[in-house]
Amino acid sequence: MPASQAATPEEGTVSLDQRTVSWEGHHYAIGSTAFADTVCPGSPNEVCDHFTLNVDVDPAHWENYRGGAEVSIGWQDPADDFDVHVFDADGNHVGHSISENSTEETVLISKPSGTYDVYVNPFNVSDSGYDGRAELHSRRGAVSEVPDEPLYDVPCQGGAAGPFPCRGVDLAAFLPLSSVGSPTAANDIWGWTDPQTGREYALLGTTSGTAFVDVTTPTSPEYLGMLPSHQPVETLFASWRDVKVYQNHAYVVSEEPLHGMQVFDLTRLRGATEPQQWTEDAHYPLVGGAHNVAINTDTGFAYILGSLTCDGGPHMVDISEPTSPQFAGCVSEDGYTHDTQAVTYDGPDSRFTGHEILFNSNEDTVTIVDVTDKSNPVQLARFGYENASYTHQGWLTEDSRTFLFNDEADETDHGVNTTTYILDVTSLTDPKLRGTYVADTPAIDHNLYTKGDTVYEANYRSGLRILDGKRVERGTLRETAFFDVYPADDAAEFNGAWSNYPYFESGTVVVSGIEQGLFVLQPRK
Repeated sequence: MPASQAATPEEGTVSLDQRTVSWEGHHYAIGSTAFADTVCPGSPNEVCDHFTLNVDVDPAHWENYRGGAEVSIGWQDPADDFDVHVFDADGNHVGHSISENSTEETVLISKPSGTYDVYVNPFNVSDSGYDGRAELHSRRGAVSEVPDEPLYDVPCQGGAAGPFPCRGVDLAAFLPLSSVGSPTAANDIWGWTDPQTGREYALLGTTSGTAFVDVTTPTSPEYLGMLPSHQPVETLFASWRDVKVYQNHAYVVSEEPLHGMQVFDLTRLRGATEPQQWTEDAHYPLVGGAHNVAINTDTGFAYILGSLTCDGGPHMVDISEPTSPQFAGCVSEDGYTHDTQAVTYDGPDSRFTGHEILFNSNEDTVTIVDVTDKSNPVQLARFGYENASYTHQGWLTEDSRTFLFNDEADETDHGVNTTTYILDVTSLTDPKLRGTYVADTPAIDHNLYTKGDTVYEANYRSGLRILDGKRVERGTLRETAFFDVYPADDAAEFNGAWSNYPYFESGTVVVSGIEQGLFVLQPRK
């Protein structure tokens, strides 16, 4: 056992008969590790507090039950800063919580059994102690069961909302595929808020087309019908559809060979109360199939990605007149682009203030391009990284200093857990990897977005993962909440959560489940 402080009592046990255990932590007159990345029992471990947690549960129990052990610490003054780290009996770091400006930290140990070392790091503490607690959650049920009928207003209690594992996220509603037009599967999702009425709508991509759902009342969503695919006959390529919004119009692409880009006037949804089959308002035919579309809402340009044009790179379209899209040029120097974020740059690199910049995920690199002059795009940087397998998608933090991105194949190719890459883009011509966040699950990551200091990740079988980004400048993230849409497991397979949309003013987050349907979620504040 490394040298460290001892909690009172020094150890405790949770079991199916005794679900909770508490302890009193060491009181620090002055306690500071002075190192942001200290992980007890690493140096200087003598500062850290230690509690031994025994989980008296047979591993076979978790074959038929869902749950875990929730380890939490709390203190009085948010000016103090304690962190908590948990290790299993083999010394594996199974979880940690390292937030700022809070009075608690929580780690969830999935399917626990055996002995765990809980280390509390007084990262920056003055005249303070803490109280510790561990609670065992276990719920019986078939772990792969997903209901065929809608669910409404199911709070997250005891580690689950109905059949779905969760922490800190309530299920406002679940609409299975049969309730949103009965497509074979769902894919992408985006959102729209009507500026006239304030009503909020989920725009759900499916294999049949784009489904519209009014989620203004999260616990009572209303399916309003489907905009069918432009492709006359559904093909294998219907699995991929993407939708974005500009000036109250939805822009939809699909990898279906004859699809092109659909344009739909979303204001037509006003007053709709019954499902109906909608028709497109305009169509852009200069691409056939395409994987994705991104829009810079400041400039009115759309970027169609992964088509057979422009060598697979961004196919630029002027949509300043929403129903009259016009070709504007190609970005083809670095070949195929899988996804991009298009912004009018206002970050720290003053050389490019006001320029239109693309942050492209290009299969094996993050490639940054200045597209201010559509006739002459300028590649600013091409960033590669160790173990690059399939650079999939990413998003800037709101201060434009950091680009968070994921790799869709590193989990399967290299056996790593879900990994988020933290890229320093304070210089657009010289980006540098600041760090990585490695989650506690092996699931494949897919689409992530940032809002304020929070990161929302849709990670296939592990569902929606919500991360605290307050320390992203230090190269760290931490999970604060989750909602697992695929209860069976968190394996590195292509099932479960495709994407999420976290930008409704109400705080509602909508998630698309490939085999499941639409999840309307309410993260707790």
